[in-house]
Amino acid sequence: MDYHSVVDIYKTDYSISALRKDWLPLAVSFLYLVFKKKHQISLAYDVFSEQLDMYIENINESLHPPDKYRHNAKIYIDLWIHESHLIRRIVYNDTYLIQLSSHGERLLGWFEDMQNRSIIGTESRLMNILSLLDDVVTRSTDDVAKRLQILYDQRDQIDKQIAHIQETQQVDGLTDSQIKDRLNHASNMATQLLRDFSLVEERFREMARTIQQAQLNPDMRRGQVLATALDANDQLEASDEGQSFRAFYDLITHPQQREYFETLLHTIFNMPRLMPFVSDNIILQHLTSHLLDAGERVNRSNQRLAEHLRRIVDTSNIAQSRRVQTLSGEIKHLVSKLNTTSFIHSSRTFYTIEGDPDVDLPLERPLYVPTEQIINSERPRSASNLIDADALQMLYNTFYIDQTLLQDNIQRMLMSRQEVFLTELVTSYPISQGIAEVIAYLLIATDAPHHLIDRTIQDTIAIKTYRGDEKDVIVPRVVFRRMPKQMDVIHGG
Repeated sequence: MDYHSVVDIYKTDYSISALRKDWLPLAVSFLYLVFKKKHQISLAYDVFSEQLDMYIENINESLHPPDKYRHNAKIYIDLWIHESHLIRRIVYNDTYLIQLSSHGERLLGWFEDMQNRSIIGTESRLMNILSLLDDVVTRSTDDVAKRLQILYDQRDQIDKQIAHIQETQQVDGLTDSQIKDRLNHASNMATQLLRDFSLVEERFREMARTIQQAQLNPDMRRGQVLATALDANDQLEASDEGQSFRAFYDLITHPQQREYFETLLHTIFNMPRLMPFVSDNIILQHLTSHLLDAGERVNRSNQRLAEHLRRIVDTSNIAQSRRVQTLSGEIKHLVSKLNTTSFIHSSRTFYTIEGDPDVDLPLERPLYVPTEQIINSERPRSASNLIDADALQMLYNTFYIDQTLLQDNIQRMLMSRQEVFLTELVTSYPISQGIAEVIAYLLIATDAPHHLIDRTIQDTIAIKTYRGDEKDVIVPRVVFRRMPKQMDVIHGG
């Protein structure tokens, strides 16, 4: 960190430039209220604007006239989005959502760190450092004998602790101060973890901007645009952030690890001794759902990047097809203007036609033959106004796929387990309406982001045809999962 790099950050970093704005106290206090204090990851634009108008009104009541904020919420939102980049507005499910950007996360983190902490825990941080260093030493060696010796030493220490407890019938527990220290340290690390997701998502956005700039370059071909996108994606996957995020997401979505995590948090909040320390700790209460939501947000950014790449390819294909049509028309126009007489006595071949030409002479077409007229002597009888039971039964049995019923089948299977395969689902609830019912299950899995379709694995499903026989349908592996806990939405009023 030299002088010139510091000057560059000071002049270009949006977080630092926000520190020089008059509306900084309003931005920091309000963004902290709606996103951090209430632990929201995203907020509907209308709700965010309404809450900001109410907040400005309440703040102005306690300020002197020269210090009051004179603009409405829309103006401040535009400033925070376009000028300072503290928040961003995204489109999700045909609605606008407001989220904190990496600059906003960094700005709030500065003020959080400057606030007086209820407890400054040094022991827990030292224990965490020692634990991390011990894990590095233990798991970074390739020497089998050395690794076994480390494990033997750990076993001996555990045996000594067991013997001590059995002999004295006493357990060396943590004091109240140590419990507060460790829980406070865990909450701070959880907060920092959630804050880091914005930086990971920003890397995805930087990659999208790189691809967009490459697309706008008129001298760059489609293959070069694709190469730029794939190289950027490979670099992100191979980077420390990409590998760490992928390992985190695999860990948090693994059924056993997630169940262990939730059981651990549930135990903490149900231990009588810990209740006074964790009753108001909202971060730990909703940590699992917040981590899943943050991970899904990063994955959605990656999906939007893939969709953007697909549009680039489609746009390039359309442009090239139009270019080929234009060139073909120009060639035809030039050929029509050529004086073909000069080619009659020339030995050079101008063009060739493969195969015999198809000749379709007008006189070879058959003559018109009028159609035969049918004369009915009887008028058709009018239909009866009475509808019998058979007609009602046929109307009732009209073919229809009820997706609500299929979703109920999925929810019933997920009441006792974390996930279920489609093959297991159709075993408990057999397919009764053919291939259309299987497709309906695939559409349900596609529409919900927490479900999974693995195209690398194929499953076979037996369905009955209308003739009564069975046919096998090969589908990709479909895994239905439980809906993650949704975050609370701030309502105005």
